[in-house]
Amino acid sequence: YDRGLLNERVALLRRTLPSAIELHYAMKANPMPALVQHMAGLVDGLDVASQNEMKVALDAGMNPAEISFAGPGKRPPELAAAIAAGITINLESANELETVARLGQEQGRRPRVAVRVNPDFELKASGMKMSGGPKPFGVDAEQVPGLLRRIGELDAAFQGFHIFSGSQNLRAEAIVEAHDRTFELALRLATDAPAPIQLLNIGGGFGIPYFPGDTPLDLAPIAANLERWLPEVKARLPEVRVVVELGRYLV
Repeated sequence: YDRGLLNERVALLRRTLPSAIELHYAMKANPMPALVQHMAGLVDGLDVASQNEMKVALDAGMNPAEISFAGPGKRPPELAAAIAAGITINLESANELETVARLGQEQGRRPRVAVRVNPDFELKASGMKMSGGPKPFGVDAEQVPGLLRRIGELDAAFQGFHIFSGSQNLRAEAIVEAHDRTFELALRLATDAPAPIQLLNIGGGFGIPYFPGDTPLDLAPIAANLERWLPEVKARLPEVRVVVELGRYLV
């Protein structure tokens, strides 16, 4: 692996995207400890999908508050470890919330939670669609208000939303449209939030060219659209940090 190329890729995103956008690395793209150690010094946060990845992220020196734990089917021991470490758990279901609340009570800790939303739209021309209809990822958008009320009742430390509609997309206009709909959805759902939104993870979806004829993703229209949205998002959600979470695009 070439550290220079990893540095260049992060520098390109820092140069191109608005400075207010935070960058997180989705470790499932490559969880090799030495690589994660290097990335931890370049990005603002890490996303993990298992307890082993969690251990690698913590060993890399990343602040636990900047680590999120996502994925369906998380097991109670994994959730307990995340709560103990102070990592934000992206809730994928109402059942998972109940488990997290119980484990938090056993530890005498307020678990940090965000809601992974399965939006009612999809990222067009995506390698893997993660939204728009029944999917294993996240809570259906129409069920989120009820879950937010329950988070308030259980007094978990609510952080915000993770809204991710697809992966591996080389069409800037498709990502722009997905961002438009993601921000609209987040602002709508925020009206039911039990606490001010601190974190809005708008996912990634940035593709890389694999095959002959594939052209690299044009970041300029995506950056311009984010620049257009940020003032309204910050005005309506004054405490929010907007995160773009990328995996293979970074490494």
